[in-house]
Amino acid sequence: MQQPARLVRGMCFGIALTLGLGLGAAAQVHAFEEIEAKIDYRQGAMRAIGGNMASLAAVIVDGVEDYRDNLALHARFIVDMSRDIPGLFPEGTDFGETNALPAIWENWERYEQLSEDTHQAAVRLLEAIEAGEANLGPRFREVGQSCTACHDDFRHRD
Repeated sequence: MQQPARLVRGMCFGIALTLGLGLGAAAQVHAFEEIEAKIDYRQGAMRAIGGNMASLAAVIVDGVEDYRDNLALHARFIVDMSRDIPGLFPEGTDFGETNALPAIWENWERYEQLSEDTHQAAVRLLEAIEAGEANLGPRFREVGQSCTACHDDFRHRD
């Protein structure tokens, strides 16, 4: 028969080990859920940028004048959200249901440059809108082309 102190010590060790493993697994699950939440945020932010581009196109390209007063609102949103697009793609968010290609993380400097190009194009569009320029088409196309340049290299197409 084991001495009571050894038995208690063994049971305590077993309980501690079980709890430790359980807490470690819980931490891993939490970390995974946090990464998934970051991916969800990124996808929502990129869809929102796309939605604002579509709203701008309706006025600038299709001529829906009823919403011309909202142009600065949409352009400002794109300026604000494009300020740090690379921040939406932290290390470890390159898995799951996503169109982000591994090339983003493999060619990070190029990705940052193309993102900055998009931001600067959006700034120029907003400045043109705020200056009351009549022909916004060239500035809008510049933003669209900068988005396409990045998507061509870094986004999976279905």
